[in-house]
This record gives sequence, structure tokens and C-alpha cells, in this order.
Amino acid sequence: MSALTALITGANRGLGLETARQLLKKNVQVILSCRDSAKGLAAVAQLREVSPHINFLPLDITHPEQVSAAVDKITQQYGHLDILINNAAITHAGATPPTAERMTNTILQTNVEDVKAVFEVNVWGTLQLTQALLPLLRKSPAGRIINLSSELGSIQLQADTSSPIYHVKKFAYNSSKTMVNLLTVYLQEALRDTNVRAYTISPGWVKTDMGTAAAFLEIPEGAGIIVQAALEDVPTSRFFTHQWQEIPW
Repeated sequence: MSALTALITGANRGLGLETARQLLKKNVQVILSCRDSAKGLAAVAQLREVSPHINFLPLDITHPEQVSAAVDKITQQYGHLDILINNAAITHAGATPPTAERMTNTILQTNVEDVKAVFEVNVWGTLQLTQALLPLLRKSPAGRIINLSSELGSIQLQADTSSPIYHVKKFAYNSSKTMVNLLTVYLQEALRDTNVRAYTISPGWVKTDMGTAAAFLEIPEGAGIIVQAALEDVPTSRFFTHQWQEIPW
């Protein structure tokens, strides 16, 4: 049986990089993608110590021409795609994090343009890439789409005053992840009679640049559930986080 092939977006650091590392250790061919070619190539050079089956693909998922070029490249080099891991995401617009505290409700101060910028990556970019790669995923015996989300996108947890995340109301990011969850639900219904499955996974609060050092999970722990969803027979139609704890939609 030939090795599985996986594409990971936003994979030059953090969860994406560690997911690539863990998949390589399981003999999966990995296509590492990100916007910054220098950082992507440096990440690939690092991972070649794990396995030679790693390649870099420059890809900004918000640019249609780059998405099209990526599809062409994967088609030429592999002929199909087994696993798509939609990891690329931003929490805010711009390079500098907002100064507001993590627990602040931002709905009254959030600039609409900032919300649009976050949705451009987290939602529309993810949708655009997924749609473009579906023909290649259909060529796999068992294609998988893994959409990385967050418990912050759960409407039920955001509405429940007893929820541990009730006060974490970063509108742009949280609502973008709510949309990612809905995107997955729609994909699951649209693909139910095909060989492609779609999953929404929250890696949990992980010590990445996005999650900050205050998080309680190490990066390998967060990547572990992503790898399991990519390779194992796990339930669809439900929303899971680390250690397979179910989260309400």
C-alpha cells in the first residue's frame, strides 16, 4: 500500500509543525504549506531529520491564484490527496496582538474591517482551499478533511454563564471558529455518500504563539488529536477536543 499524503496549512510553526512531525513519524508523506517561503523551507529542513518524505508548498489560502497553483502542483506530484488539515488561522488583523485582556468582550470595540480580515483567512480561505482540493481528495480511498476549530467557537459554551470560557469573547476569532464548525457540518452532509469525511477538531488550549504560555497543554498534546483524526477511525458529526472530550456545537 502506498503512503498516505497530507497537506497541512500554516505549518511552519506551532501545531502545524508538530502535526507534520508526528505524521512523518507514522510514514505519512507531508506537504507543509505556509505564506512565508523562507520560514516554510526552514521548517522543512528541520523536519527532514525526521523523514525525507516532506515537501514545501508556498500557499496563502486567501489568494485564489496560489490555491490554484497548489492544486496543480499536488496533482502533478502526487495525483491525489488523502488528508487535508486546515490549520492556517489568525486571531486578529495585523502583526501586533490587541492590547485588550484575554477575558475582555470585544464586540463593542471590534472594527468591522478587522473581523473581515480574520474571516478572510479562517473561513473564506479555508472554504476556498477545501473546495479546490475536493477532486483530489475524492481520488483517495478514504479522504479526510480536518478543520481545526476551538471550543471558543461553541455557541452553547459562549451562552452558558457557568461555562469556563463564558468570559472569553474575542468576537472576530470566536465567531470565525463558529463558522468553521458550521462549514464542517455542511461538508459532512454534502459528502455523506462519498469516500471523503470531514471533521472539526479543537486541539485545546495549547502553548503556541496564539495560545500563549498561559495555556495548559503542550504542543505535542494538541497535535496528537489532529493526527488521530487524520489516521484513525473516529466519529464524525461530533465536535471533539483533546482526550476526545465532546464539545457542544
